[in-house]
This record gives sequence, C-alpha cells and structure tokens, in this order.
Amino acid sequence: MSYSANAWAKRMMAKKINAQQLVAKTYKETLRFMLATFSALKIIDPQGAVIDVPCINANPERTVAKLYQDNNIILPVITVGQLTTTDNDERRRPYDLLVNESHWDKQRRRAFRVISFAPRAVNITYDINIWTKYNEDMDQLAEQVRLVFSPDLKVVTKYTNSTAAFITDETNDSVLVVGDREDRIIRRKFEISVEGYIPYPKYLITSTGEITEYNTEFEIVTQENVSLDSSSFSASSINSTEVGTFTQK
Repeated sequence: MSYSANAWAKRMMAKKINAQQLVAKTYKETLRFMLATFSALKIIDPQGAVIDVPCINANPERTVAKLYQDNNIILPVITVGQLTTTDNDERRRPYDLLVNESHWDKQRRRAFRVISFAPRAVNITYDINIWTKYNEDMDQLAEQVRLVFSPDLKVVTKYTNSTAAFITDETNDSVLVVGDREDRIIRRKFEISVEGYIPYPKYLITSTGEITEYNTEFEIVTQENVSLDSSSFSASSINSTEVGTFTQK
C-alpha cells in the first residue's frame, strides 16, 4: 500500500471509529477468564469434605453488605473486581501504525486484505479478595491463588492466548465493621495486573477499494448495555452474545 493509500485508509478508519461507540470485548472476556480461574478453588473442611468456594464479580463495599443475609455470614467467598486500565508505554506502538492481515473467503475462494490500527498496550488491574471466617480456610485459598501464578498466569480468551497476568501486591485487611456491630472477617487481597492489548476495529478492503467493517471483537454500545453494573455476577452469568460481522459503507 502506497503512502497516499496508507494515509487515505487511516483517515477513513479514524472517521468510522469516531462515528461509533464501540466497547472492546477484551474486558468482558478477561473478566470471564478470571472468574472461571478462581471459581476452581476449593477448601477441605475439618471433616475432610471438599468444599467449592463461590467466586463472583463484586466490589468490596458491596461484598460487605452481601455478607449479612438473614444475619448469617456466607463464607468463604472470593470476589473479583476490575480497578483501572493504564497504558503500558514499554509495549506501546504508534497509534497510526497499520496492521495488515489476510482473510480467506471460502465461498468466493479468494483472499481479502484486512487492516487495523495497532492494538493499544494496556495494564488492566484487578482485585482478587478472599473472605473467610477461619484462618485455616484463608491459608488454603491464599496458597492456591499463589500457585496459580508461577510466576505469571497465561490469560486465554477467544481473542488471545498470549496475555500474561502477575500478582503485584498482597495485603491483609481482616477487621471490618458489618452492620451495627464489629465482626472479624478474615480478608486477603491480591492485586493482579493483566498485560493485555485493546484491539481497534478491523476493516476489510473490498475489490472496489471500499473500506467496510470486518470485526467481532467489539460491541456497538446501545442504551441497554451502555451501563454495565458489575456489582455481582459469576462466570456463567456473563452474557456471551456474539456480534457477527457487520458492514457499513
């Protein structure tokens, strides 16, 4: 692609990106992976029974409120929450760098060119909180979390299998005030950094030189899904609705 064609393609892609509200599925798929990973943790109770430990998406404040239901504390439980997303300057590539790919159309038996901007390198930070009533349960679960990372955790989603996650901090915050009285709840927090990439939409260059969308890594934001309340849901409850290839000239 010549310099003038490159510049034209960049202008057209930037125009289309700015005209739409798009949400990368990277966040949803990464959260799904984190929930599935930590939903596999278990404890062995004093009687030798193996107990599954629930893992949900929730922030600490909402978790504290949920811990009391009918005056009964439901423990242990693991919560996963997304905190921040920051650019990673060490892995950053120029925004206007074009990535060229080839797509093979089985029906037409020919290849098409697919272009996009270079993905944005980011660090996505998560909090993994373990809530227990007994030290023995905490010791079992905390050790399992540490063993998951050796030293990193390979994050595998439908969009990538090369993203790495690391434990960046581990803290103990065991005394919380719940309701009208103070109860000792054992809590250990792991801060996790996921070194990932946020992709830009991909575009298909047609045989007539037009640029059309060719992408399934984004959702178009609508009034129904623009507000995502991540207060409390599990890996199985995340909506996995696919957005098929859509075309817009």
